[in-house]
Amino acid sequence: MTTTGSRAVTLHPMTQAEYDVRIPALIAGYAGSLLRSGRATTATALAESRRQHAELLPDGLATERMLFLVARSAGADDAPPVGWIWVGLPGPAEPERPAWIYDIEVDAAQRGNGYGRALLAAVEPLLAARGVTRLGLNVFADNPVARRLYESAGYAVTAQQMVKPIGSTSAAPAEEA
Repeated sequence: MTTTGSRAVTLHPMTQAEYDVRIPALIAGYAGSLLRSGRATTATALAESRRQHAELLPDGLATERMLFLVARSAGADDAPPVGWIWVGLPGPAEPERPAWIYDIEVDAAQRGNGYGRALLAAVEPLLAARGVTRLGLNVFADNPVARRLYESAGYAVTAQQMVKPIGSTSAAPAEEA
């Protein structure tokens, strides 16, 4: 159990039934992020999201070195979930590579109550017990709430991608005299 502020969560392995319910929304949500970030078009976003998830999770919930954990409000193991986290573990050939948060989500009705911070804090000792020394993640630029959470939890920017639209959406070049 990890307590953060007034919230405490316990993490439990995700069941197949929980996975089956959450993965379609994850794929749809990631497609939306790809679309908003300009990494895919309306016509390609869902297919690209499905492709990436199939590549990352060839065996679904049982994929090697992937952790799917459900967060429950501390107090009872049968409490309803408040969120979940998907973490990829580094392989034996790359022990210095950070574990990677592929997704973390607090259920909509529970957002703004400190569960995101509690979930991040709760996963750290589990990873440390596995010998993991660093934890990384990606956050899309259109998610300032998540960016503030990660920064306040001690995550630092290590790379930044930028894009500028060109062509018909940019200003026309000045004519030469």
